[in-house]
Amino acid sequence: MKNIIVSNPVQRYLRVGQSGLKKNGFFLLFCLILFGGIVYGAVSGRSADSGLLQRLDFIFQTNFEVRCSQGLFSAFIASFASSVLFLTVIFLLGLSLWGGFFAVLVPFFKGYGYGLSVGFLYNAYGLQGICYNLLVILPGMFFSSAVIAAAALGAFRNSWHMIAGLFRSSMTIDLRELLMRYCRLMVRILLLCTAAAILDMLCALCFSWLFHFRISG
Repeated sequence: MKNIIVSNPVQRYLRVGQSGLKKNGFFLLFCLILFGGIVYGAVSGRSADSGLLQRLDFIFQTNFEVRCSQGLFSAFIASFASSVLFLTVIFLLGLSLWGGFFAVLVPFFKGYGYGLSVGFLYNAYGLQGICYNLLVILPGMFFSSAVIAAAALGAFRNSWHMIAGLFRSSMTIDLRELLMRYCRLMVRILLLCTAAAILDMLCALCFSWLFHFRISG
């Protein structure tokens, strides 16, 4: 009886863990792709100059001097616009038969932008750059990156379902319902992007005044 009492909870938790891994396995894979982009960007950022960062600022928000001095509304708009740009690309890719497979690469580029920032900050400012990353960039970027990974996964699945429905002998998938479900998913993800931008704005409000970067050309 003692063995049963001890082993049953363990077995139950193991089954729950295995079920969760199977359910979220693809999402974890997309997160690994994102992490690969972060690593590659961090390595590249150590040799990047300020000119490159300024050119990529609209996409990746890498201009730290501007981030430290901009107002709350500007911080929110900049963060939200960057996420919406990635989300728009993912949404359009997911509407085609082949685009969902290219959507897999979008989290990599999102991670590359963050890694580029981290690598440059560490190389240029040392401990101050690390603290800036942890306090100002990381919270909102972590949230928005997870959201972009989820959006890319949704686009991949939508394309896969369309391909599966196209090549089946009998059409068992309602394409209209599939499209409506995909659009609802993207609307929810857009709301999450808004929340991530608010978090980014709050981090900038609370901590960006502590830092004063001067990025020379």
